Amino acid sequence: MDKAIPFVIPDFMAGWTVERVLRQSMGISRTLLRSAKSNGDILLDNLPVKTNVAVKPGQLLELRLRQKETKVLPEKIELDILFEDTHLLALNKPPGMLVHPLTTEPMGTLANGVIYHWQQQGITDLFRPVHRLDRDTSGIVLVAKNSYVSQQLQLQMKQGKFVRRYLALVAGEVDPRQGVIDAPIDLAEGSFIKRIVSPGGKYAVSHYRVLRYLNKESLVWVELETGRTHQVRIHLAHLGYPLLGDYLYGGDTTKIKRQALHCAYLAFIHPVKGNPTKITCPIPTDFKLLLGMK
Repeated sequence: MDKAIPFVIPDFMAGWTVERVLRQSMGISRTLLRSAKSNGDILLDNLPVKTNVAVKPGQLLELRLRQKETKVLPEKIELDILFEDTHLLALNKPPGMLVHPLTTEPMGTLANGVIYHWQQQGITDLFRPVHRLDRDTSGIVLVAKNSYVSQQLQLQMKQGKFVRRYLALVAGEVDPRQGVIDAPIDLAEGSFIKRIVSPGGKYAVSHYRVLRYLNKESLVWVELETGRTHQVRIHLAHLGYPLLGDYLYGGDTTKIKRQALHCAYLAFIHPVKGNPTKITCPIPTDFKLLLGMK
C-alpha cells in the first residue's frame, strides 16, 4: 500500500505554487520532486495537480510515496523494537549482527528481519537505514519507512540537527574529561577496512565526555558531529584510549570480544509530525558486566 505525506495549506501560503510549498515548506529534494511529477504523485484536495498551480488556505496537498520492491529476503528474526510509527522504525541491534546483507551473508541481518516484520503488516518497501552501525557495535538503528522521511533525516544530519550519542568503554583514564576531537579520517593504505587519522582524509569531528573512571578504564559519552566509518573507534584510539575489545585499533580483547561501543541515544525532529523526538536504548548485558552492574 502506497503512503502519502499530507500538508494543509496555512493562510500565509495563499497564492504559493504547489512546487514552492513542496520545495520551500516541505523541503523535498529536486530528485524526489521530479519523480513525483513524472508519476502523478502530487495531489491537491485528492486530485492530481501540476506544480505551477496556486494553492489556497485550507487545501490538502499530498505527496504520494510509492512502495518499491526490495531484493532483501525476509527472515523471521526476533527484533528489539524501541519505537515505531507509520514513518519510522527504531531498533536495538545486538552485537554480532550486520545491518545489511552481504553477498557472502545474505541472511541473518537486521534488514532481513525488518523486511519480514514489514511484510506481516502488508508493507513491501525498501530497507532504508538512516545511519549504520558496525557488525559488533550494538544499539539504535533508525530506519525510514519511505523516501521522503529518509531524505529529510539525511538533511537534518547535514544541518547538525540529528544527534547521535554513543557509550564507549576505553582503556586508560581519559584526560581531559571532556573535549572535541577534530581529526580527518582516511582509509589505511592497502586496506579495505581499517581507517587512519590523516591530513588528507575526510573532515571528522567527535565531542566526548567522561562519565566514569573505573579500574584504569573510562566510560565515555561520544556525540558525533560527522559520521565517518569507524569514527568513534579511530578518534578515541587516536587520543591514546582504544576501545576495549577493538582488536583493529589496538584495544584489549581479554575482557570483551567485540568493541565496547553502543549507540545509546538519538534525537531529531520528526520529519512528518514536526515534533522533537528522542530515542534511548538500554545498556547491553556485556557492558553491564564490565561496569559491574546487574
